[in-house]
Amino acid sequence: MPAIEPVEITAGEVHLRPWRDDDADGVFAICQDPQIQRGTRLPLPYVREHAVDFVSRISPTAWATGTGAHFAVVDATTGELLASVGLADLRDPDGLPGVAPGGDGEVGYWCAAAARNRGVTTAAVGAICRWGFAALGLRQIRWQALADNTASARVAAKAGFTIMPEPRPLPHVRDGRVRDFLVGVLRP
Repeated sequence: MPAIEPVEITAGEVHLRPWRDDDADGVFAICQDPQIQRGTRLPLPYVREHAVDFVSRISPTAWATGTGAHFAVVDATTGELLASVGLADLRDPDGLPGVAPGGDGEVGYWCAAAARNRGVTTAAVGAICRWGFAALGLRQIRWQALADNTASARVAAKAGFTIMPEPRPLPHVRDGRVRDFLVGVLRP
């Protein structure tokens, strides 16, 4: 599988950059937010070791194997950690793991409580999707969230995703129970 060369993207007031080891404490602190824990696939309870593993192993491995591209979203002026956005489950046109032109992937994100309702996540999602289409040659990007995660659905809609009108029953990654999910796609 081809690696993805880590890049940095500036989109107005936000800057997307690959995660660094020194981001672990910030990730751990922000991910104690019950809203983030409820609306994402984070392990529960979320301990500091999870944050260290994400920034130092999971994220770099995804870049190196071409299976994902995870970014810290920081304030473009101050460098303050605001959010996370990433493309994961990157697949080639045949559905095999690894990025390739004509393939697809899934966008995921969370936003620190202090940065919500400022357009941070929408700007970050728009930037990563434009990059995914232009630089990686993706043909579509998928999105999903629990049906009651209205904040995530608003971000996806503002970023241009076509959201299917009816929720789909899917197994939740955390416990395997079937739950209703909203799903959507974005094409260039």
